[in-house]
Amino acid sequence: MGPNIETCGELLRPLRALMGLKQVATQQGQFTGRVPYAAAGLLTELVFRGECRSSDLAQHRIVDASVVSRQVGQLEHAGLITRRPDPADKRVSLLRATPDGEHAVAELEHRKAEWLREALSGWQDDEVRNLAQLLGTAMSDIRRYTVDNADCAGQLQRKDNDDQHCSEQ
Repeated sequence: MGPNIETCGELLRPLRALMGLKQVATQQGQFTGRVPYAAAGLLTELVFRGECRSSDLAQHRIVDASVVSRQVGQLEHAGLITRRPDPADKRVSLLRATPDGEHAVAELEHRKAEWLREALSGWQDDEVRNLAQLLGTAMSDIRRYTVDNADCAGQLQRKDNDDQHCSEQ
């Protein structure tokens, strides 16, 4: 059955507040460094995923390819990523974090973890682990519902359009 709508509304409030606090921390310079702010998430994703195509990053981050392209340009200009032709398809590039990019992400992740440690100084480790597990599970379920269902709906729509096109011929 799942949670009721009022309970989900209760979840929205702290999620919005968390997003707002992230913006405040960013504006205060908590997460600044060598990585351009707008591209930090993409670089972090690339470090954790490893070498991949920009289209894969766009799909996983649920953003338009033009956003990824702009961020890739910033990161490449900063020397934090490199690209090489994809051996399977020379028309496409594979992106990879440079050692400087990996180091920049490690520094950024450390600063964020330190910031959280200070902000949650009244919490115990097991409480933080429980929250991390709950947020991770919720994120996976929401991603599956949002992305996987959208992919399936898009595939069904394309199939319906193809079937309709074929039946018209």
